[in-house]
Amino acid sequence: MEFVLAHYVNVGVDELDREKLTPLLLLMYSSSISDAVADLGQPEEISKVFVGFQKYLYQRCERAV
Repeated sequence: MEFVLAHYVNVGVDELDREKLTPLLLLMYSSSISDAVADLGQPEEISKVFVGFQKYLYQRCERAV
């Protein structure tokens, strides 16, 4: 999660697009999706968490405005 959030800070909101998940995992896990799955769980669960935590990021932003 920290790895993804660091990219979000550096690149912006487009980094959290669902299509970016696989490339981010490949970057983090040295081109090994099987290592990511072993570490994080099944792809469906990884995607669910990736998308699910984003609503909390945007809630904080909306409150700050």
